[in-house]
Amino acid sequence: MKRKGITIILMLVMLFSLVTTSSLAASKATPVSIDDVAVCYTPQSDYKSGDCILTATKVMIRRASIMRGSTQWSTISNKTLRSSATIVGLLLHKFTFEADGLAYRVNVGFFKGNTDAARIKEFEALIKEHPEGVVVWGKKASVFGMHGVLLTDVKGGTPYVMDSWYNLGPRQNGIQKWNDSSMKAPSLCTQYWLIKEVGLAKKATPPANGQPLVAASATNVNPESTLTITDKTIPTEITEGNGFGVEGVIISNYRLSDVTVQIIDSAGTAVISKTVNPGAWCYDLLNLDSSIKFGTLAPGSYTYQISATDEQKSLVLAKADFKVNPKPVSAASALKISSVKAPSTIYQGDGFSISGKITSNYNISQVTVSVLDQSGRPVLNASASPKAKSYNVSKLDAKVKFGALSAGTYTYKVVAQDSEQTSTLVSRQFEVVKKASTSSLKIASYNYPKTLKKGKGFTIKGKIKSNKKISSVKVQVLDSNGKTVLSASAKPKAKSYQVKKLDKKIKFGKLKKGTYTYRVIAKDSVQTLTLVSRTFTVK
Repeated sequence: MKRKGITIILMLVMLFSLVTTSSLAASKATPVSIDDVAVCYTPQSDYKSGDCILTATKVMIRRASIMRGSTQWSTISNKTLRSSATIVGLLLHKFTFEADGLAYRVNVGFFKGNTDAARIKEFEALIKEHPEGVVVWGKKASVFGMHGVLLTDVKGGTPYVMDSWYNLGPRQNGIQKWNDSSMKAPSLCTQYWLIKEVGLAKKATPPANGQPLVAASATNVNPESTLTITDKTIPTEITEGNGFGVEGVIISNYRLSDVTVQIIDSAGTAVISKTVNPGAWCYDLLNLDSSIKFGTLAPGSYTYQISATDEQKSLVLAKADFKVNPKPVSAASALKISSVKAPSTIYQGDGFSISGKITSNYNISQVTVSVLDQSGRPVLNASASPKAKSYNVSKLDAKVKFGALSAGTYTYKVVAQDSEQTSTLVSRQFEVVKKASTSSLKIASYNYPKTLKKGKGFTIKGKIKSNKKISSVKVQVLDSNGKTVLSASAKPKAKSYQVKKLDKKIKFGKLKKGTYTYRVIAKDSVQTLTLVSRTFTVK
């Protein structure tokens, strides 16, 4: 009898929630479904690295809040949830989070099956009991490795999830099929979190007349707007030409019909203004940052203003005066290069290692190394953006492949730019000449990686031939800075050699995510040639 009585009470709670939600639908507040994209969305300013599982938990609690008729679900964020749900960035196995008068008690559980089919059956069983969703997680469950998502439904044997990666910043994909998310096999998910119980928050007033436990706002069919802004940035003084980051998250329990950011001059004229129509319950001002160009303002006094309108009212959420000060007169640039190593005469097919240290009293914004033919056309070109007061040209060496040049006259140039000037630091003519004795050194039937998944291997091959004896063969993998991270070599002392013999020594599976260059270099008695130089990525 006791269990039957509890069942009846729970049914009354659900019935009351449905009635309350229907009342809200008839009110001025536009109703929101638990699958609405806005419920899944997370502004970048509310997200920290590794927040995937916290974000999934937040959306789970938001959905539970909406199902209970709350109009305050948008106040549940990663920021408000973090202190209750995590310790040193990890989601606790058991915690209680209070919001809008309710206490959500979350517990961890562990999956039992070993196959995808078994895991999906477990998914189905959990979702039947928890329609608000269940957070599923595993150390190797995603293309990112450790990852967690919110399981929202299973239809026809297909799981549906909310993946934080696809609902962060400009991405607003909402609920997706499992195979469209970043997740791999369902069986790789090892544990889950769910809402074990929803009760009255400690600070909430107990319900009167035996009514079910619901949030106070859920009983008000036309609640007051909660339109507000959090985490905003406000300028005070900036220097002419400098930018300023527009930040802040606008939230309300009603849909936002427009958001405006303005810069108003001393005459009261809006010299910069941008308005958007979000049609959602929250909006991240980072999306407007590129449109509000502080760097174009002339020296003077201005007012920075943020305003928003929802379905109930309009508010100026932030208003502050600030100054743009004239740009100070700059000292002359001391841009220069030292310890220069530049080519003079090299044999066709031979490489050459460049070097030279560029320095300035200002940050160096651009460095370009190029090789020009006699018509002034660049045939080799590489550049970098150091954003520092010194830079070593040798970092671009791997990208300037002198061995690819045919015989002829060329000019080697190094051009650098800081905030004050652009200067040609090196301009030196050199010759590429043919060797007296010809060599037929070449490679055939070779392969190279294009895109690899992190941890995945790759089998190299290729046949090197020459009319001279091949004295050495080297296979290398260089990172984006030109540093050798994998290397293997051999001394064939024969006129042919199979690159595959070095395959076991080049362990692509050890590479981290990034961009790399795969290179095969061979040498015979006449010349040294870079036979293969191909860029690939590890994702």
